[in-house]
Amino acid sequence: MDCKSAGAQQACQAVRCIQDLRSLSTGNDASPLYPPISSIPRTSPERLAQASPDHGDNDPSSPKNARTYLYLAYGSNLSAETFLGVRGIRPLSKVNVSAPAFDLTINLPGIPYREPCFANIAPRKHLPDPLKPPQRPPQFPPPPAQPSSNGNDVEKAGGLLFPSLPPRAPTWSKGLIGVVYEVTPEDYATIIRTEGGGAGYLDVQTPVVALPAPITVPEKPPIPELPRPFLAHTLYQPRLPDAPPDNDDDDDDDERKQNDEPDKPKKKWWYKFVAPVRRPEPDYAQASARYLKLITDGAAEHALPDDYQAYLHRLQAYTITRRRQEIGKWLFSLLWLPLFYAAMTFSKMASDKNGNFPRWLAVAMAVLLNLMWMSYDAVFVKWFGDGERTMEEEDDDDDDERVATRNRKSRWLQMELGTLNEKNRLTSDW
Repeated sequence: MDCKSAGAQQACQAVRCIQDLRSLSTGNDASPLYPPISSIPRTSPERLAQASPDHGDNDPSSPKNARTYLYLAYGSNLSAETFLGVRGIRPLSKVNVSAPAFDLTINLPGIPYREPCFANIAPRKHLPDPLKPPQRPPQFPPPPAQPSSNGNDVEKAGGLLFPSLPPRAPTWSKGLIGVVYEVTPEDYATIIRTEGGGAGYLDVQTPVVALPAPITVPEKPPIPELPRPFLAHTLYQPRLPDAPPDNDDDDDDDERKQNDEPDKPKKKWWYKFVAPVRRPEPDYAQASARYLKLITDGAAEHALPDDYQAYLHRLQAYTITRRRQEIGKWLFSLLWLPLFYAAMTFSKMASDKNGNFPRWLAVAMAVLLNLMWMSYDAVFVKWFGDGERTMEEEDDDDDDERVATRNRKSRWLQMELGTLNEKNRLTSDW
């Protein structure tokens, strides 16, 4: 990986933080300055058919000849407050969809103590064969909790005592659920600009299937038709692998050549400043209550499936539980937020008509976001507590590092005990 690609992806994370933080100062007005979601009509079947992958490039109805974009939203852009209010987009139409090739992830690094992470998507690890009936592995009940001699809760499994585990994170195994907006090229450029300037997110097209409209009781009920997939644009930021360290050990090179292994890029000294932020545990951070509310409110406004809304409401938000965290939040904000707002101003002036940022701005934002997280890891998390995940409500005299280590060990044990149910979770609900 070269510095250009790393810096470009990092710039997307920086701008995403900036744009979502704009809504912190907007407030909740009694009369919002944007139309309600209910005023947006459903996308016509003709427009969806135009986005079918069956059309050839020479076909007049080919997606390349379309004058509008079909954009798949899955995070805060579900909310009218963000998409129509903060970003100022005016969709021509919309339709609820299922995107079976991706899963929703909320692990994109943001700003500690305020917005620890944002929404992203990831390719599904396992796509079951629709022609093969799902197999249900045997279910193992969770081990019963028993009190220990010292008063702490423990779990007994196979004759062994383990520390009590934190509540298991909710799971969803039916693919990505979202909304496809039909927007003009100008509005799509605004989306690109507010989502990183085309530098970090990949603009990919994925097959989606329209979900049925809300059930009504018409005089002449229509004959149901099988859903037909169509292609929609969405923004996806992959989690790039780490590059090997830069060293002068020729023995490794000789061994790699003997094994016919391809040469891998070396990690230079400046790599940590321009590479995308890589947290030790990608799913450790929790989104803020404000950010999760935008997603759940948007899901309710679009009347997404009830079980998907229930899953979103079960996601736990990051909560500050200690005085030192509150102090760290304000000190961190005073140190870094002015720089982020300055970068936001430059991004508006420097982006082109398609919403893309120049290379120098991408690299500058990459360095800014890396320095921010380096300061958090080196100083703030040690002195002020965890800014990514809710800490236990204990006395401030407790060692924060010891508590964080115990929480990570509990999460590791939870993942180990849940490995047996992973295959069943991915296949049973297909």
